[in-house]
Amino acid sequence: MPEGRIVGSLNGHLMMQWLAVNVIWIAEDLRGHGIGSRLLLQAESSARALGTHGAHLDTFEWQAASFYSKHGYAEFGRLNDFPLGSYRLFMSKRL
Repeated sequence: MPEGRIVGSLNGHLMMQWLAVNVIWIAEDLRGHGIGSRLLLQAESSARALGTHGAHLDTFEWQAASFYSKHGYAEFGRLNDFPLGSYRLFMSKRL
């Protein structure tokens, strides 16, 4: 891996004692190597240290639903036909 290469990132924010995970991105050639898990666990740990008690996010059925489920996130809502024939998931987890 070349030095200085960005291989992943997590964008989120804290509001009302909740962590909102907006985006997790991992370079395609490095997916499946635990980078996303490490980023998510680090964000959750940092949020917990700042007094948050939960985390929430949204994803599409074809994206990362199984990844988030593996990390303890559960579906609390679904927007059907977003896009048409598919759905968007809303997931949360207690920290």
